[in-house]
Amino acid sequence: MRLETLVLKNFRGYRDATPIRIDDLTAFIGRNDAGKSSVLEALEIFFNNLLIVCEREDLSINATDNNIEITCIFSGVPEELVLDAVSPTSLSNEFLLNGNGMLEIKKVFAATAAKPKEKIFLVCRHPTAAGARDLLELKRTELRARANSLGISADTYNANVNGSIRSAIRAHVGDLLLADTDLLVDKEDTKKIFEAISTYLPIFALFQSDRQSRDDDKEVVDPMKLAVQQALQDLEGELDYIKAQVKEKALETANRTLVKLQEMAPELARELTPEFKTEPNFASLFKLSIRAEDNIPVNKRGSGVRRLILLNFFRAEAERRRSVHVGNHVIYAFEEPETSQHPDHQEMLIQAFLELSESPTSQILLTTHTPALAGLLPLDSLRFIEKGEHTRTVGLGSEEVIQKVVDTLGVLPHPIPKDAVAALLVEGKGDLIFVSHAAEKLKEGGHIPATFEERRIALVPIGGCGNIKHWQTKRLIAQFGIPYCVLLDSDLGTPEEVTNREALAGLHADHIKAYLTRKRETENYIHVDCLNLPAVPAFSIADTDDAKVKIGQAKGTRRSTVLEDYWVLMSCEQIRETEKYVEGGVEHFEFTEMFADFLSLADGNS
Repeated sequence: MRLETLVLKNFRGYRDATPIRIDDLTAFIGRNDAGKSSVLEALEIFFNNLLIVCEREDLSINATDNNIEITCIFSGVPEELVLDAVSPTSLSNEFLLNGNGMLEIKKVFAATAAKPKEKIFLVCRHPTAAGARDLLELKRTELRARANSLGISADTYNANVNGSIRSAIRAHVGDLLLADTDLLVDKEDTKKIFEAISTYLPIFALFQSDRQSRDDDKEVVDPMKLAVQQALQDLEGELDYIKAQVKEKALETANRTLVKLQEMAPELARELTPEFKTEPNFASLFKLSIRAEDNIPVNKRGSGVRRLILLNFFRAEAERRRSVHVGNHVIYAFEEPETSQHPDHQEMLIQAFLELSESPTSQILLTTHTPALAGLLPLDSLRFIEKGEHTRTVGLGSEEVIQKVVDTLGVLPHPIPKDAVAALLVEGKGDLIFVSHAAEKLKEGGHIPATFEERRIALVPIGGCGNIKHWQTKRLIAQFGIPYCVLLDSDLGTPEEVTNREALAGLHADHIKAYLTRKRETENYIHVDCLNLPAVPAFSIADTDDAKVKIGQAKGTRRSTVLEDYWVLMSCEQIRETEKYVEGGVEHFEFTEMFADFLSLADGNS
C-alpha cells in the first residue's frame, strides 16, 4: 500500500486538521520550529510508536479537546483479506473504504495520561441503516440471530462464514444509508480485519539528524535493522511454514499433556485449551552490525562517517529495488540528510533518493535547510511549512510557494556572464566537461563553426528541468532577456526515461530548443579505446548500460569523475564514431547537429 495523505490534528503545532499530500519523494522546507520534524515524528508514532512515543506534551497547546489525531490515507489496498482459513473478504465488500475508495486509518491518543494509548478508527463510507450498522461488531452466533430475526432464509448464506452472513443481511436491508463514519477497531471482525490490514502497511524507517552517540547508535543500527526486516519479508513463505510446524508440534505436546491430565483431573482438563498467545518475533533474534578492519565499531567513528554509511545504504537500496521485486512498501524518512556531509556526497545522496523514490514500492520523505541540496529537488516534491498563530499551513505547487522556498533557503541561480547572448542548460558539472570538450574537438575537425564560449553562449548546470535550480535560473535568464536551450540525459532503459520524455515535450511546447541524449547518458559516449583496457576480455558499453558504474568498476576509479577522467581524452574522430547513428537510411551525427542548432541561438547577437 502507498501513503497518499497524512492528516494531523492537535499534534504539537498542528492544531487544526492539516492534510499533507505525500508523493514518491516529498521534501519539507521551512524555518526552524516551523513543524518539519513533527511531520516525520507523527508518522513514526503512527507506524511504530517506538523511536518516538506519543506523550501528553504532544497535545497542541491551543487544542480545544484532549485528542491527538494522526490519520494516514492509503491507496493500493489489497483486493482480498483472509480473516481465517475459510473467510476471505475485502475492504470494499465490508464498506471500510473512504469516499475516494482509499483506506483511511485514524489513530487517536487521549492526552489525559503521560503515555496515551491509541484508539484506532477506520474512516469510511459505512452503513448507518438499522440492522446493518453494527455487523462487524457481532459474533457469529449474533450474526445468525440477526439474520433469523430479519427472516432471511439460511439457504442464502453460509452460516459458518461471517462475511457471507453480513452480505445476506445487507442485501436484505437494501438501502444501507451510507455515511462518513469513524468505525472504532476494538472487537470481533473489526479487530481481525485491522490485523489483516496491518500486514500490508508500509514499513516506516525514520533517520534523525540529532542523535546521542552510544554503542547502539541508531544511525548505524537502523539501516541494518531494516535490512534484517526486509530479509525476513523475502523469506516470509519459509518462515510461515516453520511457524506452522512449530505450532503443530507444540500443540501435539500440549494436547498429550491434557490427555494425561484428564486421567487425573478430568474437570480441570475440560477447562483448559492450548493456544498461542503471540506470534514469534524473528526480527528480535538477529543482530546485524558493521565493524571496521581495526575492529572499531562504526558507531565509534565520526558523525560524518556514520551518516556516510546511511548515504550508501540508500544508494544500495536504490540499485537493489530497481533490479529485483520487493515485498512491502517502505517509507524512508530522513531528517536533514546533509548533516556532516561533504557537498559532493550531498549531491550523490539526492541522486540516490531520486532513484529510490522511482521504485514502485518506495517513498522518500526529507527535511532540509541546505540550498545546494534543495536546489536539486523536483518542484512537485516540495512542501513549504509555515507557522501560523495557532496552527501550521503546508503549501505546495504554486509559484508563490516555490518563491517562499527560495527565499527561506537562499537558493541562488547559477551565475550567468553579463555578456552572454544565450544559455545552454545542462544537468550537472560533468556535462559541462562533456559539452565543452566535444564542441572544442568538433570545431577543430571543421564540423561546427565555433565553440559555445566563442559565441558567448553560457553553459549552466541546473540538474533536471523540473527543480528549483532550473526554476531560478530560468527566471534569471528571463531577466537577462536572452534565449536558452536544454540538453538532458535520456536515462534510456530506466524508469526515468518516460519522465524525461515528458519534460522534453513540455520544453518543445514552449518553443525551447531541447534534446535528450540518444544513449542513456553522456558517459555512454566514451570510446572504449580511451579506457586503455586489456583486449581480453572484450569491454563494451551498450546504449542502456549504466556507463559510470561499468567504467568505474573496470578502471577502479570514482564513478563521479568518469567524464573528467576519460571523456577529455576523446579525439574528434572518436567523438564522431560514438555520436553516429542511422535513421531512415540516413547517416546522422548527434552532437554535431545538436550543437549547430544550439549555436544558431547566437546568430545575429555575437
